[in-house]
Amino acid sequence: MSSPSLRSPSLTRFYATTPGPSVAFLDESMRAPVRGSREQPFYQLASVIFPREAMDQVREGLVDIAGERYWHTTEAFKSKQYDSILEMSDYITQESDWNIVAVQMPMGGSDQSMAQARSRCLAQLTRELTRGSGENALRAIVADNNREPELNNRDLKVVDSLRSRGEIARDVAFTHGRMGQEPLLWAADVMSWSVRRNIALDDPRFIQPTLDEGKLTLINAIDGQQLNMKHPQAAAAKTWGPSTLGPDSQLRLGNRESDVASASMIPSRGDANNSRGFTQGSQVSSDLLRQIRALGEEARRGTRAAVSRGTDTREQSPAMAEVSKDLRAIRGAMSGRDEEAASPVKHESPHERGPRVDNTDIAPPSV
Repeated sequence: MSSPSLRSPSLTRFYATTPGPSVAFLDESMRAPVRGSREQPFYQLASVIFPREAMDQVREGLVDIAGERYWHTTEAFKSKQYDSILEMSDYITQESDWNIVAVQMPMGGSDQSMAQARSRCLAQLTRELTRGSGENALRAIVADNNREPELNNRDLKVVDSLRSRGEIARDVAFTHGRMGQEPLLWAADVMSWSVRRNIALDDPRFIQPTLDEGKLTLINAIDGQQLNMKHPQAAAAKTWGPSTLGPDSQLRLGNRESDVASASMIPSRGDANNSRGFTQGSQVSSDLLRQIRALGEEARRGTRAAVSRGTDTREQSPAMAEVSKDLRAIRGAMSGRDEEAASPVKHESPHERGPRVDNTDIAPPSV
């Protein structure tokens, strides 16, 4: 019997009929372009992986921390529920198998640019989550629901395209759920918000529990390469994650060549606010952008070398081959003029709040 806080019959059926010992929950965040700002706009899609056997317990634990059957991290931050966010982050880190975030940087400001970024992130994240082939491989994914049906359909087309091209297993199951009906989606909301705050503001306080445990992998949405998210004030600190979740999972979860952590900078609970405990900056985003540009240049060099040899560039350049596949998937997913005009950032939640393009939680603190 599922826990009482799961109030979605469709998700109950989904959990009962999909294979694999774990489920991944997805949510997005972004830094929308701001005119006249030097900050780097980006889009990210975060996943939190929970073992099925623990999902009922974790669901009720999240509700206990929130104190009600409603949660949204941006609203919690605005209402100064810093302790609750930190407690959520601690709890999610301890109970999750792993956390993977796909990021695209830079990102344009149009609805179509955001739609393309979402499709790229979803495609790359789905590949990474489901790359295993054994009995412990992940095969079930639940993404936060979009208010507009055509946006959910866009996601489904991207995943269907991956299946049809043989890039993911045929039995990979993907669906959408509502945060008001499935509290486990709150975990993805917390994870995505916390990573976004670190990238946008150099503020690692809320993602620090996950970094300290070495349970976070950040990947480039364009080519799937792993990125290093280091805080500038603690770039020398290293926390290593295990090479796999298990003998059959085959997830690229980090290794001793990858620095994805930083030293603990979480202040005392009373100091976890928007004006103390960290120095606002943009070094994390700048460092990530340098890494992404270097990967792109490496792919272009491979392409040029292949052209000079008179060979098929896509065969000779795996990174560019992935880009080409993603673009084909995006074109297919974005067919239709109505879908091209839609924005993927309008999410449904228990209350109608409008599009979630909201940078106010990362605005400079007042002095």
